[in-house]
Amino acid sequence: MDYPVIFPLRDRLEHLAPDAVRRIVEGQGFVQAPAHEPTGGQSSGRGDSEIWYKLAGRGYAIVRIDSQGHARTLRDSSLGESRFVLGAASGAHGGVPHYHKEWIEARLFPQYLETYVPQVVRYDDAGDPVTGAMNDGKAKQTHIKR
Repeated sequence: MDYPVIFPLRDRLEHLAPDAVRRIVEGQGFVQAPAHEPTGGQSSGRGDSEIWYKLAGRGYAIVRIDSQGHARTLRDSSLGESRFVLGAASGAHGGVPHYHKEWIEARLFPQYLETYVPQVVRYDDAGDPVTGAMNDGKAKQTHIKR
């Protein structure tokens, strides 16, 4: 995989408000992807994320804004009939607003807009790649706190 060694956006996003992040990424040539409806599930869809992207090599650099954290769908049987309810946070960073810097190959970008894609390359706020971020306890490095 030919991902950028340094993320194309070097600006730090930690502790910035979502509007400030939007101004920065737009000023650096990122374009906002069309919004998708939330699909529920633990990060199964991208409806709860705002995605900004720009071409970077053979793929796309992405800044993902999770301004409300991650909503998760839970089963609610309190009314006698099972139904799904959005809004419960999941995971250590689930309910905390945060940002991500990521890169994905161009051929996988349409799939990325719809759901989780394991081939995504994650970066820390400094723009350095964080390998194995989902599997070896490094997820904290790739969740940039608001």
